[in-house]
Order: sequence, then structure tokens, then C-alpha cells
Amino acid sequence: MGLKIVDIITRAPAVIATKEVRNGLVYKAFEHRGRAAGRAFADRLKASDTSRICFTVAFNTPWVIDALAKAWEMHPPGMTLAVVDNSTDQASREAIESICKVRDVPYLALPMRVEKHLSRSHGTAISWAYHNIIRHLEPELFGFIDHDCFPVVPFDIPARMDGKAVYGKLFLPGRNHIHQPKPTDRHWNLWAGFCFYRFSATAGRKLNFEPRLNMGLDTGGANWNVLYSHLDRARDVGIAASRENPMTMAGAVGHHEIIEDAFFHVAGVSYPDRPSYHRRTADHRELIRDYVWNTYLGGTSGRVAQDF
Repeated sequence: MGLKIVDIITRAPAVIATKEVRNGLVYKAFEHRGRAAGRAFADRLKASDTSRICFTVAFNTPWVIDALAKAWEMHPPGMTLAVVDNSTDQASREAIESICKVRDVPYLALPMRVEKHLSRSHGTAISWAYHNIIRHLEPELFGFIDHDCFPVVPFDIPARMDGKAVYGKLFLPGRNHIHQPKPTDRHWNLWAGFCFYRFSATAGRKLNFEPRLNMGLDTGGANWNVLYSHLDRARDVGIAASRENPMTMAGAVGHHEIIEDAFFHVAGVSYPDRPSYHRRTADHRELIRDYVWNTYLGGTSGRVAQDF
């Protein structure tokens, strides 16, 4: 009974609205930090004639950045890869920056902070990149990919965006325990781990990549009101196909995913102790790392990062 009462209170519109105002104020303070560094980073990218750029948000897992950079080098999907580092561990930041230097990948450390809500942490990092880098860069195309989502065969993202305002993996309501989907639900968003945009379609809009769990939408859901609700889904939106690819290693189940038959998405590498990843151990993580390198990246001898 107590839990039901708590659920009712936390789902109340007034409570949700109050939390959104609070989170907005916290985010604005975060966005202001490092603003000059973001603009300088945009200037460096502009000087290199970068007009199609894909950002990944690093988070405490150097080996996946190493693997992603190598995969991007082997199977470049038509966009420049850049890393914005949201790691909460200083040693991880130093390792990731070193990897990016070796792999020649543009790197920027975000202001250090700790956010307990994982989806909001990811979403505010993406929002920071949009407002402090992308709006100054004004690229033709930009996007975001999870740091553990690796291109494994040739693929052309700009070609998939031909005639489209946005392109990515569709996320529909009902993927969380807070919101139960209703027949009248029209809300959707692009999954923040595989989403791409034509800058001309977002210019002048205050994009917000935070979740909106009361609407059934995870990271990026706040863009429903800002952007997605203004698009014709049939005409303006390119939808990426995906399928599950579960694997069991060292007694742990990984609910991995294949996107567009071209990207291998590893489930939850930054959160090995979360129950949803079923007894994930150091042995399991090492097996996954070696599997990625041996299967898709030409063998483990090509690694820069030796730790995971």
C-alpha cells in the first residue's frame, strides 16, 4: 500500500511539473559551465570543415571508446566521430582522452558532475553538446550514438537521411514501469543512442534530451514537444530497423542488439552491476570486450585500451 501511495504522489502532474522546473534550473547551471570550451571545440571542428558529425557520450568505460573509434575507422558511416566525456571517474577521463589522441578522434571533457538518474545524466550531456557545440558549429547533419554501438559493416547514415529531417531508432511509450501506454498515445521519440538530425530542422528550437517518463519516453523524450510533434512521421522521419541479439557469456545474459544489420549495440557496458544485466561479472565483461574485438575489429592486438 505504501508503495502505491508513493507511486500516485510521484506521478501527480503537479509533482512532475515541479521536478521538471527543478531539473531545468539544475541543467541551466550545468549548461553554463564550460560554455567557452564548447564554443572553442566547435571552432576547431569548423576549421576542419566538419559538416556531418556524430557525437558519443563517454561514461567511465575506456575500452568501448577504443572499440568505437576503431570500428568508425574500419567502417566510417559518413559522419565524423567526436567524443564528449561525461565520466564521473577522473582516471577514466584521462584514459579516454589518451585513446582519442591515439585514434585521432576529437575529444572534449564535459564539466564534472554526478547525476544519480542515468537517463537524465545521459540526456543532459547530449543537451550540453547541442547547445554549447552544435549550435555554434551549424553542421549540415549531426547525431548521437551510444558509446557501445559499433558500426560493423559499411553503412551510409547521410544516405538514410536523404529527404528526411531526422533519422534513428524509434522509441515508443510503454518501455518503463511508470507509464502504461494508452490507445490515445501519440508520443514517440528517437532513442538517444542512435539518432540523427538535419540541423536546418532543429535551428531555433531549444532541444532537450532529458527523459519524460510521465509520457512513457526515455532519454530524448523531452524533444517530443520541442521537435518531434511538429514532424510528419511518414514524410520527415527515417526509422532504423533493429532486432535483439541476446548472448550468454560466463553465466551472464547480455541483451544486445543489431541496428540496421550494421551496428552491434552492447547492452549496458557502463552499468555492470545493475540487476537487469543478470550477474554480469568481470569475466563476462572481458569476454564481451574480446568478442567485439575478435568478431568485428580484427583481433585484440589492435586495442589501445587494455583495461575495461
